[in-house]
Amino acid sequence: MLDLGHGLRARAARRRLDRVYAPAAQALLAAGFGAGSGPRVLILHHPNRICWASIYPYFHYGADLAARYGSRIRARPIDQLMQDRAPAADIVLIQPWFTEDIDRLATAIARYRDRHTPARVVFLDSFAHVDLRFARALEPLIDLYLRKALFRDRQAFLTPRRGDTNLTEYYMTLYGLPGEVVDWQVPPAMLDRLGLMPNFLTAPHLMPQFQGALPDLDHRPIDLHARIATKGTPWYQAMREHAARVAQDLPGIVTTPRDKIDQARFLDEMRRSRLCWSPFGYGELCWRDIEAFMTGAVLIKPDMGHLDSLPDLYRPGRTYLPVRWDFADFEQVVREALADPARLRRIATEAFEACRAYVDGGRFVDDCAAVLTPPDTRTERKTA
Repeated sequence: MLDLGHGLRARAARRRLDRVYAPAAQALLAAGFGAGSGPRVLILHHPNRICWASIYPYFHYGADLAARYGSRIRARPIDQLMQDRAPAADIVLIQPWFTEDIDRLATAIARYRDRHTPARVVFLDSFAHVDLRFARALEPLIDLYLRKALFRDRQAFLTPRRGDTNLTEYYMTLYGLPGEVVDWQVPPAMLDRLGLMPNFLTAPHLMPQFQGALPDLDHRPIDLHARIATKGTPWYQAMREHAARVAQDLPGIVTTPRDKIDQARFLDEMRRSRLCWSPFGYGELCWRDIEAFMTGAVLIKPDMGHLDSLPDLYRPGRTYLPVRWDFADFEQVVREALADPARLRRIATEAFEACRAYVDGGRFVDDCAAVLTPPDTRTERKTA
C-alpha cells in the first residue's frame, strides 16, 4: 500500500532544525510505524545540523527506500535511548554526539538490545575526527559502523596517535607542540563492520542546490576565497593560523579578507570567487568543501588521498586541487590554477556534476542496502 506520509515526512525533515517548525516536524517524524510488513527502522539522533546532514536523506528518499526495501523509517532524539524510552524496531540507527559518555551509551544500547531484540543495530559516527574512539565499547553491541570518511588503509585505525588523531599527530609534530600518544584500542573485528555514509552533501540546505543549473563560472572578480576561522585548541589554532597566513598578501592575487561575515555574504563571495581555500578542521571533511562545489569555486584542500568518502568527491586535479599538508606548495598551486582558466572551468564543472549525480541518480538508495535490506535475507553478524 502506498504510504502517503512520505512526502509529509520529507518536508518535515527539511524543517527539523528550524526553531519555529521543529516541534511539529519532530512529532511527525517520530509518529508510530503503523501497519505494514516491512522492517521498522528507528533513527535515534542528536539534534544538530552536522548529525542531521546524515539523517535527512533517509526521509528525502523515503518513498524510494520503502519501494526498494519495504522500510518504514522514523526518527527520535537519542535522549529517548538514553532514558530507556525508545520504542521497539527491527533496525536501529544510533547517532550520538562525540561528547556523549561512551560507557553510558554502551549501557543504553545493551539495555535496548535486551529489551527489544532488534535484528540490526547500526552506529552512525558523525564525528569530525577520523578515528574509532567508541569502537572498543561498541564492538559487542553493533552490527555495522558507518562514517563519513574512512582510512583507505583500514589497518590505520589500529595505530595509536600522538594527540588522538592522524591530524593531531601530524600538526603537533609540525609545530613542535606537546602531546601524549593515545591508543583507542580498536578491536580488529570492527574493521570488517565499517562502512561509509554520505558526507555533508546530503544536508537539507545543500542537496537542492545541486538539482538546478551549473553555477555561472564567469564574472568572478575574486581570485581566492580564504576566510579562515582560527580559534581553537593549540594544534588546531596553529594549523589554521598557518593556513590563513599562506593565503594572505599574495602579490597580484585578489583575496578575501580574514574577518568573519554572515553565511549569505560568505556564499555570495564564493559565487564570485575562482578558487576556495578549505584547510582541514578538526577533521578532514568540511562544510566549505561542498559549498565550493555548489558555488563553482574550485576547491583547494590538503591532499585527501588517504581517505575514502561517499560519494567520491575528492579526485585530485579533477574535482579539487590538492596541496601538501604543510602548505609549502600552496602559492604555486594557486598561481598555476589561476593561469589556466579552462582548467578551472573543467574542475568546477566536474565537481558540481559529481555532486548532482549522487543527488539525482538514486545512489543513496543503492548505498542503503547494507543498512536496510531486511535482516532475514542477510547473513547474521559473526561476533568476534
